[in-house]
Amino acid sequence: MYELLKTEWREEPVKAIRKEGYVPGVVYGKGIESVNFKVPSIAIRKFLHHSGKVFEVEVAGRGKHLVSLDNVQWDHMGDRMLHVSFHKISANEKTTVTLPIHFEGEAAGKKEGGVVHHVLHEVEVTGLPGDIPEFISVDITALGMHGHFSLKDIPCPKGLEWAHDVEANVVSCHPPKVEVVAEETTDVTEEVVAEVESEEQEAA
Repeated sequence: MYELLKTEWREEPVKAIRKEGYVPGVVYGKGIESVNFKVPSIAIRKFLHHSGKVFEVEVAGRGKHLVSLDNVQWDHMGDRMLHVSFHKISANEKTTVTLPIHFEGEAAGKKEGGVVHHVLHEVEVTGLPGDIPEFISVDITALGMHGHFSLKDIPCPKGLEWAHDVEANVVSCHPPKVEVVAEETTDVTEEVVAEVESEEQEAA
């Protein structure tokens, strides 16, 4: 039912683990002692790229845990994963997670020349782990010019509830901004031409 990430138990210093191409991590939660693990950098990056926010992690010799992604720490360049932490949860207890928003369809207002602004890119939901999807899908086909969708306008997936301000603006569509710079440039050009013509007349 849940995707499984296999890891190894660790006790070495994190610096040594990183030199070997691993990413150190920890599983923590209510009623358990924190479990430290390590996982190959390539493996964890691929897994988190396609997995949902709720999955299982198996630490060799330390058991299997149902978890949600808590935090990923990157280096200052944002290229190298330094540490991951997973929060142990129960399949029978509701939990709150942050899900990415995927916008689908072409807004009606865009067909009229409008510009679509994606204001909210992720949202918090609360529900049982088995009901939590990989992302929230938002159909913007009916979004017209000068229109917007608040979170309260978007149906929450079955079994879940928004753990976010429902008045928050999610997406909007407005006419493109008119650039005034071009007009000012034209005026300046006309003034320069007029001055040149005036000087030529005086010279004649």
